[in-house]
Amino acid sequence: MMFLSPRALGLLFLLALLGCVHPRQAKQEVPFHVVMGSNSYGYPGSQIQLVNSIQGDLFQARHSRLQYPECASGALDVMEFSGTINSTSLSSLNSIMQSIQPCIRRDGSRVVSPVYLNSAQGDLLLGIQLGKWFQTQAVEVIVSEGQVCESACAVAYLGAVYKRVQATGRVVLYLSGEYGRGFDCARSVDMMPLKNYLLSTNSSQSGKSLYNQALTHCRNRKGWDLS
Repeated sequence: MMFLSPRALGLLFLLALLGCVHPRQAKQEVPFHVVMGSNSYGYPGSQIQLVNSIQGDLFQARHSRLQYPECASGALDVMEFSGTINSTSLSSLNSIMQSIQPCIRRDGSRVVSPVYLNSAQGDLLLGIQLGKWFQTQAVEVIVSEGQVCESACAVAYLGAVYKRVQATGRVVLYLSGEYGRGFDCARSVDMMPLKNYLLSTNSSQSGKSLYNQALTHCRNRKGWDLS
């Protein structure tokens, strides 16, 4: 039978006492930056820093800066928009986008900045204006899981050079003025802004195809699901 020395017994007692005073804590989760409008998609909180946030009556816009391994200089700017596309929200989004700082790779090329959109309504003509801006900037329009991009948002989405839908994200185009959505499909004059926009932001063939598809689904109450 093994006997412990008084010194060893004292050490065991001390360790047991410390265990009672400082119980083992559960591992804390790293804070997570969830993209607005998504279910759970986002970035580790330790790698992203909030630069600016604008809260309006019908929208919220957010600008953050992400530590990105491909950036030899700078960081990757991330923009998020959730809400109605109107004159006020468009002005706020534009002011945020004007402050984008470039993320440059070692070979000198620029990494496009992600712009996450979550919007179910808005002015279609302002959607055209936003889409034209997307076309001229080094941004990638993304509709992530859980996000919805409809109406004016879908119009803006079509104008972006770089764009994609992730997982369960949805892009749905509604046009018909008959349902209070915007353009009247029966009036060619009313549809002309959309036609010119699609032709100017895409190749001639692709623009015509998109416009014809838009006309085909124009009076569909479910809209045209682009995702």
